[in-house]
Amino acid sequence: MNGDIAKFIAPFTLILGAGLFAAGALSFLDIHFFKTKFGATAACLALIVLTEFIFVTSAMSARFINGQRSDLLECRLDAETALPEERHKDGPVMHDYIVRCMNGFGYEWTTGHARCKKAPFATNPFCYLPRRLFDRLVTEFQMEFE
Repeated sequence: MNGDIAKFIAPFTLILGAGLFAAGALSFLDIHFFKTKFGATAACLALIVLTEFIFVTSAMSARFINGQRSDLLECRLDAETALPEERHKDGPVMHDYIVRCMNGFGYEWTTGHARCKKAPFATNPFCYLPRRLFDRLVTEFQMEFE
C-alpha cells in the first residue's frame, strides 16, 4: 500500500481537527462557529472519514494485507519444514497444508480476486481473505490498490 496518499490527506485532517477543536473551545465562550447542528455534524463526520482513510492507507494498518502476507510466509515455512520431500513437487500435499495453516490463522481460501484467478497457488496472498468482517473489508479495500 502506498503511504503517499496518507501524507497528502494528513494535513487536511490536522487542519479540520484543529478547526473543530477551536470551534468547540469557542462554544464555551458562547461563540458558535456553526450556525446549525448539521454543519457541526458534517464537519465531525468528515474528520472521522479522513482519519479512517489515513489509517487504512498507511503503514498503521500493517496487520491487514501485510499481516496476511506474514502469516502466509509463516505457513509456507512451516509446510517446507514439515514436508521437505514435497517442496519441489507439484502435488496437492503442500497446497493443502498451507491452506489448512492459513485457515488456522483465520483466513479462507478464495479465488475471487483477479490476481488469484491468474495464479491460484497456495502461496499467493490474494487467494485468501480474513473471516472476520472488519478485517475482510479493510483487506479487500487494500487489495484493490495493490
